[in-house]
Amino acid sequence: MRSWRVAGILCLIGTEALLYGYSYPFFSLALEKRDLASWLIGLNASLAGVGILFVGPFLPATIERLGIGRLVALLFAVPFLSFGAILLLPHVAVWFAARFVMGTCFSALWTTTEIWLNGELDDRRRGRIIAASGTLYAICQFLGPLALGATGVTGSWPLIAAMIPLAAGALLSAVLSNRGSSGVETEHDAAPEGISQWRLALSLGGPILLVAFMSGIGETAMQSLLPLYGLAHGLSDAAASRLVATFALGEAVLVVALGWLADRHGRRIVLVGATLIAAVATALLPFVMGEGIALQPVLFMAGGTIAGVYTLGIVLIGQDFRGQRLAIVSTGFGMAYSAGSVIGATPIGYLIDLFGAEALPVSVAAGFLALMAFLAKPSRRPSNEDV
Repeated sequence: MRSWRVAGILCLIGTEALLYGYSYPFFSLALEKRDLASWLIGLNASLAGVGILFVGPFLPATIERLGIGRLVALLFAVPFLSFGAILLLPHVAVWFAARFVMGTCFSALWTTTEIWLNGELDDRRRGRIIAASGTLYAICQFLGPLALGATGVTGSWPLIAAMIPLAAGALLSAVLSNRGSSGVETEHDAAPEGISQWRLALSLGGPILLVAFMSGIGETAMQSLLPLYGLAHGLSDAAASRLVATFALGEAVLVVALGWLADRHGRRIVLVGATLIAAVATALLPFVMGEGIALQPVLFMAGGTIAGVYTLGIVLIGQDFRGQRLAIVSTGFGMAYSAGSVIGATPIGYLIDLFGAEALPVSVAAGFLALMAFLAKPSRRPSNEDV
């Protein structure tokens, strides 16, 4: 394992997360200062969340043609130019166009840096480092809004402050790209072209794509609807918000332990176990609401295992696939997670309207229990040699 390259990629992941956490509140607050209607501000945020569904089908071929390092450098450079366009042409239409471009690039960065890191790791330490990258992402994403608090949302300074790490990310990516080929590019496995690539992703990575889809549903639904769940149980606004904070703390901390266990005791068995714990912890929520001592650890476990299921899916992809197949299945994984995130909270919110607040933990727990049963079935392990 080339430690210096792995360290560089981890820096890129941290930079990407910092900018992601910075850009979401920046655009919302800055557009509010321009007296835009709330629905337009919401539309602007939505433009940032669907990018991977547009660019995902083209990522594997682009990685193969450009090289993953050059592509990552480009994905940092384009948002740099987008912030520059806002700085020079501060028209609302430019803000919307730039947000769509940035959202697309950040979504692609999320997938490509995962692919790049996975391709550089040796299998012995894959789980621990992938899990640590997830914790790093969560910490840097948390720091983004704090940085915005220091820069403010008006004037040119917040735009310049965002452009500095983007320029650094583009430069670092270019340097890493010029220091030799990556693990993604050293194996040319003659991946099939066109639609057959996605048949390959589904045939080899079908269970893993289901892991991603369910993780997207569970994580988005819990983070967005937990405050409403707390309010329905008589909590104050502040206490209901703290439910999300405890859930997110589990996401940041527990995934490291799961990565270590996966390296020591087997990735698939730990994935099945984490899925079961996610189902049980979520199902326990109706019984521990109002029990302060029990509620916090249950929420912590739910957040950590739901995030851990996603992380362990990434680890398994790196274990089972190499070269272009790694890029194809990883991109499918990112698209499946995004699809779950986009559609997950809406049907669960509708179930809450029909059946009450307990529909949130019951539906998420049922989804993860079904996923666990599916994963526990014996199946042939996919390999990089499959066609």
